Amino acid sequence: MSDRILDASFNRAREALRVLEDAARFDSGDTDLSGDLKRFRHDLDRLARPHLRRFLLARDSSGDVGKNGDLAGHKDVLPANCKRVGEALRSIEEHGRNDLTRVSAGVHRLRFRFYDLEQKIQGPRGRIAAARLYVLLDSAIATSPLEKVAREAIRGGADLLQLRESNRSDRSLLALSRKLSRLAHSEGALFIVNDRADIAVAADADGVHVGKSDLSIEAARRVVGGYRIVGATTHSLSEVKRARGADYVSVGPMFPSSTKPDLKPQGQKYLSAVKELGRTHFCIGGITSENVNPAMVRVAVCAGVIGQKNIAGAARAIRKKLSVRK
Repeated sequence: MSDRILDASFNRAREALRVLEDAARFDSGDTDLSGDLKRFRHDLDRLARPHLRRFLLARDSSGDVGKNGDLAGHKDVLPANCKRVGEALRSIEEHGRNDLTRVSAGVHRLRFRFYDLEQKIQGPRGRIAAARLYVLLDSAIATSPLEKVAREAIRGGADLLQLRESNRSDRSLLALSRKLSRLAHSEGALFIVNDRADIAVAADADGVHVGKSDLSIEAARRVVGGYRIVGATTHSLSEVKRARGADYVSVGPMFPSSTKPDLKPQGQKYLSAVKELGRTHFCIGGITSENVNPAMVRVAVCAGVIGQKNIAGAARAIRKKLSVRK
């Protein structure tokens, strides 16, 4: 009986890992995570391979009472398959203790390794590559109070919000960050604080974005830890290459920007070079619903959304064009 359980559990784990790997590769475009999952799947295969004939002889697919189980809905694909991997590994570990001790011990190590991968997949860092519309919140530009602006931006399709406020006291910034963090999380969006890693942690934000004059990426990571996102500003290909350790980079400005008038637009050539590096990136700088194009897989927008009278409509118009991508 245990051979049949081991066969089913190995199959369940490998199939779920392939689902997660494909989601990371094709949906999120996260080359690092998809590579990690591929290596994990191959390591699991190596443990099963010497016993494959034994497992095949024990297989009884037609007699499996669970063959007509329910399928997970689209929103449940990632958590459901993470759960399948963990449960299958535990089953292999327990049922292999009797006469497959090396397999059981190997799977035990893999199970704890998968906990780290699961954090990447389902935690903020795992979700960043799937985000498409990143809206920056700045009270100097917003046409309404920031809480209302944030709610309307999310309603229009924003996946990620960043609070960019430089003229507030620490207490005021923390209080606002906490409100916006709770709002974003209640709506399924990510929330990031600009510059202030300490405020990001205290407000239970999903991460921090650092510029060239802020904390280094390494220092920000030490403050926010391994669970939260660290993003970095870049204005050239060399800066993108140097932004090691960042979960994403902003690239731009793509067009003349009212918030950064001193920076020269970089345009599509710069964007094409960044894409070749395979880094998760957000195009930024002067982006509106009129100039956004399908070559821009992810965009970060400020005035083009929060400076508009119809915030949700402006966000929706940009998001719609991002959806029309190859």
